[in-house]
Amino acid sequence: MSALILAAVVVELFTSQGCSSCPPADRLVSELAKQHGQVIPLAFHVDYWDRLGWRDPFSSPQWTARQVAYAHAMRLSSAYTPQMVVGGELEMIGSDRSAVNEAIDRVSHEKAEASVAIVNGIARGTTAHPLDLFAVVVQNGATTSIKAGENRGRTIRNDAVVRELKHIARVNGTFTKNVGDANVVFLQDPATLRIFAAASRP
Repeated sequence: MSALILAAVVVELFTSQGCSSCPPADRLVSELAKQHGQVIPLAFHVDYWDRLGWRDPFSSPQWTARQVAYAHAMRLSSAYTPQMVVGGELEMIGSDRSAVNEAIDRVSHEKAEASVAIVNGIARGTTAHPLDLFAVVVQNGATTSIKAGENRGRTIRNDAVVRELKHIARVNGTFTKNVGDANVVFLQDPATLRIFAAASRP
């Protein structure tokens, strides 16, 4: 049986290997990835930097769309990198360590209104109102030699890289769902985008 992490805080970084301001935020995510407990970092590599000299191999228009959805929900004037979103409800510059830690502390003390766990490819949990269950495949320890763009000549290590994000189902009450080889699951409000519960496995 896999180890569980319950009621953790999801921290999403929107980043790009083509952005010279992003490596400090990438390093912060790598530090968060080592905590293995209270925080689940997810690094979404957006694609709007790809046309500016370097195509990030982990970028996807799907990740850009997710960031834009947050920008709309939070009434921001635009999306930007590096941006951190904590718990689906608080956002800040991704390299602002103190702001990120303060947001994690705030979200971790919110009343739990849902729960989820992941064991052997199965997500189990409960929620008092309809939430979207997402399953994520995350990769750590990805190293890339940058050949062009703002980070040309640098070797960048990326952790918590999101390689796959699937909407499994809208769930309510007690649920059991197959999530395959996902190593992270979370429950998100489809309207506010607040993340109510998350779990990960090694």
